[in-house]
Amino acid sequence: MIITITLNPAIDRRMRLDHQVNLNHLNRTKESVREPGGKGITVTRAINALGGDSVAIGFCGGQNGRILKDMMTSMNIMHDFVDVAGQTRVNIQIIDPKGQHTEFNEPGPQISDHDFLRLLEKMEMYLDDRNIFVVSGSLPPQFPMANYRKLLKTVKKANCHLVIDAAGDILREALAFEPDFVKPSLFELADFVGEQPTTDPETAVVRARQMIDAGAQSVCVSMAHEGSVFVSKHHHEALYVNSDPKIEDCGSIGTGDAMVGAIANSLAKGLDIYELAKYTVAMGRACARLPGTEMASLKKVYQVYETVKLYTV
Repeated sequence: MIITITLNPAIDRRMRLDHQVNLNHLNRTKESVREPGGKGITVTRAINALGGDSVAIGFCGGQNGRILKDMMTSMNIMHDFVDVAGQTRVNIQIIDPKGQHTEFNEPGPQISDHDFLRLLEKMEMYLDDRNIFVVSGSLPPQFPMANYRKLLKTVKKANCHLVIDAAGDILREALAFEPDFVKPSLFELADFVGEQPTTDPETAVVRARQMIDAGAQSVCVSMAHEGSVFVSKHHHEALYVNSDPKIEDCGSIGTGDAMVGAIANSLAKGLDIYELAKYTVAMGRACARLPGTEMASLKKVYQVYETVKLYTV
């Protein structure tokens, strides 16, 4: 089973306008969609779409938390959340006719040490060395980094596989626990090495190897329509993977999470690095063809998989 942990979930409300945003004026939307949000929850949705077995855990608060859980239940998303005081956050995304995104993200509720211990207790039933844990997304307000480290230590102590999708200081902390896979974007990788972003595969490989040196066992660098680079501590060859011909995107919302889901599902199936890389890119590209955070079916993923090209770097 794949367990995704979302420490700061959200209800995502996506609004589309037929005009540019008019500040200090009334703006009427032509569409409004509400979905369960938080990177780990989206990863579970991706795993479900691929036919995998996943449960989402984390924290939910107040009426918003109850709504979030009801939404997940209606979408057949298995969940096992810790109920906390305060309100689960609501994130708003406004999309104008040019496809430009304006986002407003709430901070979310504060998590007490007692609530965190309840999460650790809940995790105990999933601490089987055959299971895979995916920890992704931001931390709740004032969440102690010591608690984040304890969370990862708990997973590793049980010899469970660990997949990380994070940025900045959170990513740096996670690398010390030797995660099986990390999936930075080209921008997150650039921030990690202190350089400018690049889509050059050879440069991405060199930078990804710095993450390997810092503790990661394997790294997938996602570079949007420019493909992805895969580097592993256990394989001398690095891989550059893209789909050919390139597929016209409807958007990039949730595609990174879809790729994380494909990585975790591939690990659960015991695929080698070559098949994992091809399925991961196929999942990301297939989801990019769909609106919003809609997850591609296995059939759509296979269609893209047939166009995927893999090169050694």
